[in-house]
Amino acid sequence: MVTIEHLIKWRRDLHQHPELSFEEFKTTKYIINQLKELPGVRLQQGKELLGIETGVLAVVGDGSTPIVGLRADIDALPVKEQTGEPFQSCHEGIMHACGHDGHTAMLLGAVHYLSHLYQRGKLKGTVKCLFQPAEEAEDINGKTGAQYVLDSGALSDVESIIALHLDPELSLGNAKLKPGIVMANVDTFTLNIFGSGGHGAYPEQTIDPIWLTSMILPYFYSVTSRKVAADEPAVLSICQIIGGASTNVIPEKVTIKGTIRSYSDTAREKLVAECKRGLKLIKELGGTFTFHLHQGEPALVNNQEITKLLENILYQKGVSIHQQTFGMGGEDFSHITRIIPGAMIFLGAKDELRHTSLHQPTFSFNESVLEHGMEILVEGALAMIKRRRDHNGS
Repeated sequence: MVTIEHLIKWRRDLHQHPELSFEEFKTTKYIINQLKELPGVRLQQGKELLGIETGVLAVVGDGSTPIVGLRADIDALPVKEQTGEPFQSCHEGIMHACGHDGHTAMLLGAVHYLSHLYQRGKLKGTVKCLFQPAEEAEDINGKTGAQYVLDSGALSDVESIIALHLDPELSLGNAKLKPGIVMANVDTFTLNIFGSGGHGAYPEQTIDPIWLTSMILPYFYSVTSRKVAADEPAVLSICQIIGGASTNVIPEKVTIKGTIRSYSDTAREKLVAECKRGLKLIKELGGTFTFHLHQGEPALVNNQEITKLLENILYQKGVSIHQQTFGMGGEDFSHITRIIPGAMIFLGAKDELRHTSLHQPTFSFNESVLEHGMEILVEGALAMIKRRRDHNGS
């Protein structure tokens, strides 16, 4: 059986060798090497079977129904690690700063555990365990790993699915879990404002795009508080402004990039419409513009029945449940839960010796959580199978 020592070793091996989205080739090989000889486990990998070159689908069982799913993400971030751990990243500027190494280790443990149950005749269904690549980024086609896997049909027979995400700000023995919307719609935009440049001493001879920018920024910053209801979660952040190259030259163009986050589809549509309406001011003041909006992940929605099932498991394990959302971040598991009933748990894993948070160069977590997470995944899979068998009367 899998021990905490196995889980920690897997996690640290993965942590030392992180790979960015769509580049997880060695990570994929590592996962396969840990699972390839397990009884009752069939591995699917490659673009033909999974829709994408990286990642692994480990199918545990004989293919009989019910078929349920577990998911972990395997990619890392372009972050330079500053933890000083002996197992710190070997790749400069790349780090597992979001806990995906832990997620992968927990799912590796779950596959081993489920294989053991299969050998003993105690797995009365099939579990598809997805080691999903490219959660953190989109490719040139604007798609993430989850979308490619869904398009491949590899999960088309999965009846329900669950995932875990580590929370480095919540202590061990706690979890965030609630039904409904728990993470945000993610939209990004690029606004190019055009004017006519000239000498900084003679602004009256120009249409200054920096001045036009100063007119539009207050409107953008006001739309979430003035155009969306106060009880509707929404955020608009300007994250990059590019314009000018000299202290005495007014440029011809300013580029503004940012993100819009929302929970409901109604708020999502409203925010974009209001941004576009406010941009008319640029033309009224003599400038022109282009506005490109990219719709990213939809809001993550936890299915009510699957959430209740997970609540029961957490209560039985003595985990304190905080019925709150996960915030305004995005998660491409949302593409999966839009099609397959599912839910995600944010599992407390705070490193009590180091205060840190997700996507930080000091990111760390309490490795004791790995065993708890593995058990929750296994018990969740078995509970989903039982739920479907009870529903089907078998």
